[in-house]
Amino acid sequence: MSIHISDIRLQLNEQLRCLDMRMEAQVALLTELQDFFRRRGELELDYSKNLDKLAKSLQLRHKEQKQKREQWPLFSSYACWQQLVSQTKNLSRDHVALSEVYSTHLVSRLSQVMEDVQRIYKRCREIGYETHEEILRVLHELHTTMKTYHSYQAELRQTETKLRTAEIQRSKLEVSLSQDKLERSKKYKLMEKEVAKRRNKYNDAKLKALKARNEYILCLEASNTTIHKYFVDDLSDLIDCMDFGFHNCISRALLMHVTAEEGRQKSVQNGLDTLSACINSLDSRFDKQRFLEYNHSAFMIPKKLEFQGHKTEEPAEPEIQNLLHREMESRLTQLQQRVTSLRAESEEVWKTLETAETTLLDMLSAKDYDCSGYFGDNAQPLSKPPETVSIKARSDRQETEEFYLTKFREYLLGSSKIARLDAKQEYLRQSLVAEAPELCQTIRPVAKTPKRKRIGRLQLSGQPKLFGGSIEEYQEATNQEIPLILRSCIRVINLYGLHHQGIFRVSGSQVEINNFREWFERGEDPLADMTDASDINSVAGVFKLYLRELREPLFPIIYFEQFMELAQLENKRDFISKMREVVKSLPRPVMIVLRYLFAFLNHLSEFADENMMDPYNLAICFGPTLVPVPDDKDQVQYQNQVNELIKNIIIYHDEIFPNDGGPVYEKYISPNTDDQDVGDSPSDQTQDDIDSEVCPSEDDSENIEATAQFDFIARSNRELSLKRGDNVTLYSQVSNDWWRGAVNGQEGLVPDKYISLKIKDDERDRDKASNLKASSSEESVLRRTSSSNESEILTDAHNNLSSSGGPVWPSSEHIPADEAVISKEEIGLAIQKVLKKDLPVSKTTNSNTTEQEKENISEDSQTVRKEKSEIDESNVNFSQSRDLWQRRANIEAASSPLIKAQRLSEPFVHRQSHTPDLVMDLPLASSVSVFSNLCLNSSPEDTNNVEKPPQEVESPEMTTAAETFAKQNQCTLKKNTKILLDDEFMTITSPVPNRKYATLGAATSTSTFKPPTKAKPMVLKKPVFSVPLRSVSIEMVCNKESELPP
Repeated sequence: MSIHISDIRLQLNEQLRCLDMRMEAQVALLTELQDFFRRRGELELDYSKNLDKLAKSLQLRHKEQKQKREQWPLFSSYACWQQLVSQTKNLSRDHVALSEVYSTHLVSRLSQVMEDVQRIYKRCREIGYETHEEILRVLHELHTTMKTYHSYQAELRQTETKLRTAEIQRSKLEVSLSQDKLERSKKYKLMEKEVAKRRNKYNDAKLKALKARNEYILCLEASNTTIHKYFVDDLSDLIDCMDFGFHNCISRALLMHVTAEEGRQKSVQNGLDTLSACINSLDSRFDKQRFLEYNHSAFMIPKKLEFQGHKTEEPAEPEIQNLLHREMESRLTQLQQRVTSLRAESEEVWKTLETAETTLLDMLSAKDYDCSGYFGDNAQPLSKPPETVSIKARSDRQETEEFYLTKFREYLLGSSKIARLDAKQEYLRQSLVAEAPELCQTIRPVAKTPKRKRIGRLQLSGQPKLFGGSIEEYQEATNQEIPLILRSCIRVINLYGLHHQGIFRVSGSQVEINNFREWFERGEDPLADMTDASDINSVAGVFKLYLRELREPLFPIIYFEQFMELAQLENKRDFISKMREVVKSLPRPVMIVLRYLFAFLNHLSEFADENMMDPYNLAICFGPTLVPVPDDKDQVQYQNQVNELIKNIIIYHDEIFPNDGGPVYEKYISPNTDDQDVGDSPSDQTQDDIDSEVCPSEDDSENIEATAQFDFIARSNRELSLKRGDNVTLYSQVSNDWWRGAVNGQEGLVPDKYISLKIKDDERDRDKASNLKASSSEESVLRRTSSSNESEILTDAHNNLSSSGGPVWPSSEHIPADEAVISKEEIGLAIQKVLKKDLPVSKTTNSNTTEQEKENISEDSQTVRKEKSEIDESNVNFSQSRDLWQRRANIEAASSPLIKAQRLSEPFVHRQSHTPDLVMDLPLASSVSVFSNLCLNSSPEDTNNVEKPPQEVESPEMTTAAETFAKQNQCTLKKNTKILLDDEFMTITSPVPNRKYATLGAATSTSTFKPPTKAKPMVLKKPVFSVPLRSVSIEMVCNKESELPP
C-alpha cells in the first residue's frame, strides 16, 4: 500500500512538472508572437526584402530550437504562428498604418496576455497543489486506518489465545475434580471469573477490530473515489481553467492583424483567409486532448486501490452484528443529510460560478480588435484610449477573475467532498441492504450522479462541430442523444447493407463521402431519401470518418491501460462484469452512443455468412478508431489487444451496457419510418399520407373484428401482445403491415400478418379488398377473399376427402408466373371435378369419367410444361418466382383437397423468414429421393406414400427490410446455379445463423394435411432443398411417357 501511495505522489509531482512545461510553452509562444509583431512593425517600412529576411530567420530559429519547441504542435495556436511565417514570405509592401498597428497595439496586447497566462496559471497551480495535498491527506488517512485495522486484528488474536488458554485450564480442572468438589472449589470459581474476564476482553477486541475494518473500508472507498474524480474530472477542469481566456486573447490580437490586413489589396487575400481559418480552429479542448495524449502516462487513471483484508477474519457474532448494524444505519443517515446540504451548497456555488464565468467571458470577448477604420479615404486618426479607462477596465477584470477563481476552488473541493461522501454512503447502503433486504424500501438510494458541469462551456456558440467535435458538446447543444449522422447511416445500412459483402471494409467514393460530410455538417440528412444500396460503401465510409475524426475517441485515452487489462482477461464473466463497471464510469452521452453503436455492430455480425463481417473483422475496422493506441506504445502489440477488446464488446454488448433509458438500437427498421423514429415500430401516419393508410368508405367506417392466429410479443409500448385466439377490434390500417386497434381493452398497434379478419358479407369483403393498398396488400386480399368465399364449400369437400389421404402441394417449378392467382371460376370448376371424382361411389360406374378427367389434367400438365420449357430456367428470378408461388399457395392451402392427388408434387419446404440468400439465389427444386419417387411411383395407388408437408405451421414474422432489399435485387451478384458434377442432384443448405420462431401446435383434424380454414400465410424457413445440377425439364428425368405424372 505504501509503495502504491508513493507512486501516486510521484505521479502528482510529474503532473505539476508537465503543467509547468505547458505554461512555459505558452509563454514562449506568446513571446515569439510578440517578438514577431514588434519586428514586423519595424520591418514594414523596409518593404519586401526585410519581410523575406524575417520569414527566413524565423524558420531557421524554429528549426534550430526544434527540441525546445517539441510541444508547440500540441497547441492549435501553433498553426496560427506557422501561417504567419508563411504569409510573411508573400508580403512585399509596407504601410504606415500596419506598422503603427503592429508596434503600438499588438505588442502591448500580447504582453498583457502573457501576464494574464502566468497569473492565472500561478493561481491554478496553487489550487492543483492544494488538491494534491488533499489527495495525499486522504491517502495518509487510509494508511493510518489500515495500520489501526491490522493492529486491532493482532490484538484480537492475542485476546483470543488467552481466552482459549483459560478455557483449556478450566476444562482440565473440571476433569480432575468431581462435581461436588467443583462446586466448593475456590480455584474453579477463580477460573470461571478469569474465563469471563478474558471473554469480555475478547469481545471488546473483536468489536474494535470490526469497527477498524469498517473504517478502513470506508476510507478505501473514499480514497479510490477521490483519486478517480481527480484524474477524470478535476484535472480536466483544472487545465480548462488554466486555458480560460487564453485563446480568446490570442484571437483578439491576431484578429486585429487580420482586420488591418483587410485594407490591403486582394493579392494577399488568400493568405489572410488561411490565417482566419487557423484562428477559427483555435480550440482549447482540442489542445487539452492533444496535451493529455502526448503526456498520457502522467494523466492515466491509476489502478484502483484494493482491500487488503486479514486472512484469519471470522464472521462477527449476532450481538456484535446488531450493534454494528445500528451504528451503520446512524452513520448512513448522517451521511445522507451531510451530502444533501453539501449538494445544495455546491449548486449555489455553481450558479455563482456560471454568472462570474459569463461576466468574465464578456470581458474577454469584447470586440475591440477592429482596425479597419484606420484605412481608406475616411481613415480615422490613430488614438490611444485614455489611461484611466484602460486601468479601470483592467482592474474590473482582475477583480472578476479573482472572484471566479475563488468560486472555482470552492466548487472543485466541494464536488470532490460530495463524491467521497457519496461513495461512503452508497457502500453503507449496499451493505445494509445485503444484510437485511427488507430495508431496501426504507433506505433511500444514493441520488443519481447529476449531469457533469463543465468549465468554459459558455464559450461554445452556434452549431457545434460534427466532424472533429465532441459527443458531449453535440448532445448539450442539440439535445440529440444519438447524432443525426449515426442514426441516418445506421438506418440505411440496416435497410440495404446488412447483406452487402465487405461492408465497412470496401472503400466508397471519396467524392460522395465528402458530399455527405458537408450535408451532415450543415445539419441536413442526405440519406433521408436513399432507397437502395448503390452508395452503401460511401455511407459506411462517412460513418467511419465521423468516428475517426471525433476530437475525443469514444473510449477515452485515460482508460487505455484499463482497457488493455480487460482485453487480456480469459474469463468472459470477469470481462463482462469489469467492462460494465468501466462503461458506467463513462459520461452518459458517450455510453448511450456506444450502446447504440455496438448493438448495431452485433446485428451486422449476425449476417457474417453473407457480408463476411464477423465480430473480429468489425473489430479490425473499428478498433483503431474507437481505442487509438498512444504513440509511445507498441502499435502492433497493442492493436491485437484492441481488436480483441472490441470483438468481445460486440459479442457481449447486451450484457455490458446497462439498459437504463435513452435510445436503443432496434433490429427491425421500416423504410418508411421517420428519421426521429429510427428503429421503432411504425409510427402513426398523418392524415395526408394517403399512400400508407387505408381510407375506409362510409359504409365500412365501423370497427372491424379479427382473431389472432398466432402468438405475438410486443417490442415496444406502442405495440400490443397477442395470444392465439384473442379477439381483436381494428379501428384503421395505419400502414401496410400494421393496424390500430384494441385487445382486451388496451389500444395500440396490431401486426397485420398475425390476425385474420372476421368477414360478415362477401360484398363488403370485396369492397375492402379493393380499398387495400395494391403495393403490399396483395397477399392479404387473396387470403381474405379465399377464406370468406370458399369457407363453406371447402368444409364439405374436405370432409369427403379427408379419409382418402391428403393431397400434396404442387411444385413451384411447374407453375408459370401468370397462373399465380386462381380465379373464382377456376376454383368452382375444380370443386366440381373433385366432387365428381372423389365421391364414395363404385369405381366401375365412374371409370369413364375418371379416365376423362385424367386426360384433361394430363393435357393441362403438358401445357404447363410446354410454357415452362420456353423459359431459360437459369435466368428465372428465384425471389420473384417464390413470392408468386407463396401467393398462390395461400389460396391453394385452403383448396388443396380439390386438386387431384395424382398430380406431380413435392414436399413444401420451409425457409427462414428473416432474409433470402442474397449470395446465391438458388432455384427451388425437389430432392433426389422425392423426385425419383414421384417419377417412379406416380400412380394413383401410391399417392398416399408421397411425403407430406410439415404438420406444424410456424408463426410468421414481420417482413424485414432485408427481404425488401432482396426483392429489389440490387447490388447482388447472381452466381451460376448450373453445377456440373457426377451426381444429377446435390443438396445445398444456406449457412445462416439459427433463429428462433414461435410455432403452432399440431392440427386436431383427422387428416394430417388439413390446414386451418383461415390460416395465415406461412413464413417459411430458409430451404434445405436439392438443386438440379443441370437445367432439366421433367421430361428429361422421366424417360418413359408412362412415368410422367398426370
